[in-house]
Order: sequence, then C-alpha cells, then structure tokens
Amino acid sequence: MARETITLTDDEGTFLSLLVRVGPATAYQISKIYAESPVSNFGTSKGKIYPLIRRLRDLGFIRSERVEGDARGSERLECTAAGIEAVRHWVKEIRSNHVLLEDPLRTKVQSFGLLTARERLKWVADARAALVQKLKDLEDYAAEVEVPFKDIVHDNAVSSVECRLQWLDRLERSIEAEVHLPSRGKREASGTRGRALNRS
Repeated sequence: MARETITLTDDEGTFLSLLVRVGPATAYQISKIYAESPVSNFGTSKGKIYPLIRRLRDLGFIRSERVEGDARGSERLECTAAGIEAVRHWVKEIRSNHVLLEDPLRTKVQSFGLLTARERLKWVADARAALVQKLKDLEDYAAEVEVPFKDIVHDNAVSSVECRLQWLDRLERSIEAEVHLPSRGKREASGTRGRALNRS
C-alpha cells in the first residue's frame, strides 16, 4: 500500500500526534499520559498500545531505538517525517463520526421506560454529581498540565460538560412535569421534599 494512501484511525492519529508533541518517549511514558487524562475514553491499555506501535512502525511512521542500560529492553519511540505528514493529514480531516460523538448517558435514557419516575430522578442526580466532579477534575488537570492551545482545548472540554448539565436540567424538568412535581428549584427554595413519586 502506498504510504500516501494510508488514512490513520483516530487511535493512531491520537497516539502519533501525542508522540510528535512530547518528543522521543517510551511506550510506558505515553501510556502514563493516557492514564492521567481526565477524558474517560482516552485510556489505552498496554494490550492496545503495543499492537498500535507495531503497526505504525511497520508503516514507517515511527522509528525506535533501545534505551541503553534499561534491563526491561524499553525502546524510545520517535515520529518520522512520514509520521508527521500522516498526522497533518489526520488533523485536517473531519469525519462524520467526529461530529456527534457517542454518549452512554444519552443511550441509557432510551431505556428509561424500565425505571420508575423516582429511579429516573435518582439517575439524573447521580449523573449531575458525576459531571460536576468532572468539571473539578478538568480544572485540576488544567492547572497541572501544559498542552498546545491549552485554553481552547480546556474551553471545549468544560463547555461539553456544561452542555450535558443543561441537558440533565431539561430532562429532570420533563420527568417532574410527567409526574406533576414542582421543579427542583422550587422544591429547594421552599425546603419541601415534594410528594411521593408515582411509579411510571
């Protein structure tokens, strides 16, 4: 296969672009960056990274050299000129699966018919708490890590979480309207706990 016809997968593009940014690095060092990311689907296991490295090396996008004095036989990886060009092509390409990302929360709501109204509201509260915690995690991560275009990248992550929180607010109001409950805001303002929820 001619090198210029190769299109990187998103996993390959993400790995190569990270290697370009951090410079020569071992697979362990790269996997540690993956593990510390606050993005839930960014984590990549060793069982996934090493086959990825082999494929990228076979394609001529990565070169490696043994780390002297390392008893484990670690290799220092570096992106080749062809690898950098492949990353440039990957960055410029917007695919249909980049536009509306998979969201397990959205998928789970489609099975809300299996839950009572009380269980649905509990689910919303739990999801909200997790998202609020994720906002804190993002702030902590941003304070500790330097990445290119950090402010723009951080703004995207925070905005995405805030949009999901707003969606949860609308979902909660919809559930409360369905069972004729006052909204969460009114309940909190009045200090009442609200009437018992009917089963859906």
